[in-house]
Amino acid sequence: MALGDEIDEIFRREVKSLPAYAKAQAAGGSGVAPPVEEMNHLLMGLVVAVQRSLHLLADRIEGMENGRT
Repeated sequence: MALGDEIDEIFRREVKSLPAYAKAQAAGGSGVAPPVEEMNHLLMGLVVAVQRSLHLLADRIEGMENGRT
């Protein structure tokens, strides 16, 4: 699987599955923000997704340095 596809899967799993994501999408452009607690959950989901994506990238780079693809 391509790196971009794997990262998309991570974000789908960690962020888009959160109830806060759906609420934020629905409220987009309405001027009404979701509650702070829900936004904190969304932010934590983003942080986890970024962290896992960076680990995946580091593993790929390490694999390339060791002659693996």
